[in-house]
Amino acid sequence: MHHSPKYPRILIAGTHSGVGKTTITLGLMSALIEKGYKVQGFKAGPDYIDPSHHTAITQKPSRNLDTWLMSRDVCLELFEHGLADSDMAVVEGVMGLYDGCLDGSELGSTAHLAKILNVPAILVMDAKGMSRSAGAVVLGYKNFDRDVKIRGIILNRVKSERHYASLKVSIEKNCSIPVLGYLPFCEDITLPERHLGLVPSVEQEFSKSTYQKIGN
Repeated sequence: MHHSPKYPRILIAGTHSGVGKTTITLGLMSALIEKGYKVQGFKAGPDYIDPSHHTAITQKPSRNLDTWLMSRDVCLELFEHGLADSDMAVVEGVMGLYDGCLDGSELGSTAHLAKILNVPAILVMDAKGMSRSAGAVVLGYKNFDRDVKIRGIILNRVKSERHYASLKVSIEKNCSIPVLGYLPFCEDITLPERHLGLVPSVEQEFSKSTYQKIGN
């Protein structure tokens, strides 16, 4: 099956779990919808909780794409089918960018899905407690698999503008990847969690303004 980028697409990946992938994904979806785009959400892996939040924003069922459970052709077919009535795709990754099966292969990972879908990745990183080291972390992710197209960095839990400036210089100077922006730590947009991950949207009283706050 041909997989040319017929529709605009972006993938939100993370250095590891808990870095803010879902928060960034929801904010991006909300901002795009506010601009009039019809957004289709996708989630790497079998998780049903994060897609419930996608659906609450887009009003379109978010779809799972799992390269461990599905063949390459099935992933592509479901991706194209899901985009039939949309302007663009926003794909949320799972765990860290390269985390997949425990046999050391890429199977089941966000990186594997990114290559199948031919989608550029935005890497989200928790910047708490680091400055120049951020460049070393991003450089490792960039060089680990050159077939994965990391096109930008978003930093989470940034302490101040000065902190952000030091992170941005280190990453852009050493990695030649643009830092697109950052989120300060803010309890108002922290999504509640429990043992299986986030609490599903149907169990929370999120209003439209809450999702818009994330987007802003």
